[in-house]
Amino acid sequence: PAMTAKVNDGFVPPIFDETVLDRKFLVSASDSLRATRELTEREALAGISSGAVIHVARRVAADLERADIVCLLPDGGWKYLSTGAYEGTLDDAEDALDGQLWA
Repeated sequence: PAMTAKVNDGFVPPIFDETVLDRKFLVSASDSLRATRELTEREALAGISSGAVIHVARRVAADLERADIVCLLPDGGWKYLSTGAYEGTLDDAEDALDGQLWA
């Protein structure tokens, strides 16, 4: 089935070619924030989109017997420092980010 970018998909770069996609994942703010915090603790400051990528990579890996998975992390965490994404409870961070669109 054809997939089209929608307004609620956030920023859609002009080089995006939806014909090469074979599936699309939706990630909740909570799952993205949780993975972002884990990534930041283990590796380096990461952004919320990077957390979403890690969350999806884990979901895909769970369905495979054996595979190497490569992830491209689309953002650093610098633009989220003032949002509270890295402190307090996940619920507080999710509430603080509710309704914000990052591009």
